[in-house]
Amino acid sequence: MILVAGSLVVVTALIALDGAGAASVLRHAYFLPVIMAALRFGAPGGTLAAGAAVLLDAPFVLPEIERSGLTAPALEGLVTVVMLALVGTLSGALKTRAARHRRRYELLATLQRTLADEVTLDVALARLRSALADRLGADALILAARADTGLVIVGGERVASGSLIARVLDTGASELVRIGGSDAGGRGVLSRRAFATPLVAGGQAIGVLAVERKGEIPAEERAALEALGAQMGLALENARLASRQRHFAAELADKVSAARRELEELDRAKSAFVAIASHELRTPLTALQGFSELLAVRHLPPDEVNRLGAIMRREARRLGRIVSDLLDLSRIERGLDPALCRIPLAVEPTVVATVDLFRQGTTTHPIAIACEPALPKIDADPDALERVLTNLISNAIKYSPAGSVVRVGARALDGGVAISVSDSGRGIPAEALGRIFEPYYRVPDAAGAARGTGIGLAVVKALVDAHGGAVEVESAPTLGTRVTVVLPAARGPFLDTLSQPRVG
Repeated sequence: MILVAGSLVVVTALIALDGAGAASVLRHAYFLPVIMAALRFGAPGGTLAAGAAVLLDAPFVLPEIERSGLTAPALEGLVTVVMLALVGTLSGALKTRAARHRRRYELLATLQRTLADEVTLDVALARLRSALADRLGADALILAARADTGLVIVGGERVASGSLIARVLDTGASELVRIGGSDAGGRGVLSRRAFATPLVAGGQAIGVLAVERKGEIPAEERAALEALGAQMGLALENARLASRQRHFAAELADKVSAARRELEELDRAKSAFVAIASHELRTPLTALQGFSELLAVRHLPPDEVNRLGAIMRREARRLGRIVSDLLDLSRIERGLDPALCRIPLAVEPTVVATVDLFRQGTTTHPIAIACEPALPKIDADPDALERVLTNLISNAIKYSPAGSVVRVGARALDGGVAISVSDSGRGIPAEALGRIFEPYYRVPDAAGAARGTGIGLAVVKALVDAHGGAVEVESAPTLGTRVTVVLPAARGPFLDTLSQPRVG
């Protein structure tokens, strides 16, 4: 409090030296020590500091009113005085209330820990009484509970019929009584209050918490004791049934822990996805912006214009793919299938066109095409097939060493066509194969090898599933990965043939 008082004196001195009187901007500095006092000492400290600040600021405000009336500076000073009083009082009250709630929650946590073990009712009552004795500040504290035999016990003793505890047990309602007294000389002494509240579980009173002290027991404290009684009733009931519930509670705790870990992992994955997606979107946008500015402000030779235009087209297509993946991911998370426009589609021209786009954009990885002759047409959406191939080829290039060949092939199956993309990268660990189609998931040891949003394979699987097809991934450490997509032919039934031997 000495620091607060010193701060108030310093602010007052600065206002006096400033010479601006009631309109000095330094008057706002009073709020800092007032708030400090409220947060440190609660309602009494905040009120006292606010009162001191008002008294110190008044000599600057009142003379201004006496000299010139309610001028703008005087009104500003009055507003500051009122705000100081409100801020100090309200901040202190909120601090006091927060501290009271914190103590209440700490007490409830202590009670829960006290009854964590499976114990008899006598032991549970003794533990509760010991935990509450120092925290409630009562001169006397009594705990009572119904035994399994139907009797009422208080530390092993019976409750007298017609007593306060007996009445609360019978009615299930809290009760406050006044207890008079006198000293040894027969003179009256300060009256005492006793308050008893039921311990409620399942809508019934299973016990009583009673406190006795000198003076009043305020209504707010009685309400807190009633809430505590409800919590203690549940705690006692749980202790009584612990032997039957312990196994279930342990199993439930394991499930909750697993669900929490899964949610935490998903949250981390989404956070990483946002950062990566921002980078992936920024890259083509930066290229488009830079090259478009060059074309707008400089006179370039036709060959250079064509080169820049080709780059801009490639980056625009890349940006479009990312946006399409994000839209598909949004539909996947809402449980919807991707929108398709399916037509009889020749596979080889689509494969060749997609590979040509990559050949124009990369010189680090040769891409080989091996399509069987006379492939049947498939029943597919052209844009969806292009995006499936783009995602698979892009992954193959990202996760394979420079100079290695990426192979794209297609072969006819009974009722469908299998399209495969193979690389010679490090491969996918066996423990990660089951999760690579999850949104946002990236194989941990491969995440640093290349940038990516982590949603490409999820979109691939969603698009293939929407066609009624299937996806298979084969991978071996240091040998590479092959992803095979099977799509139904335009005519005839589609049969699942992923179990056929690997070709090539």
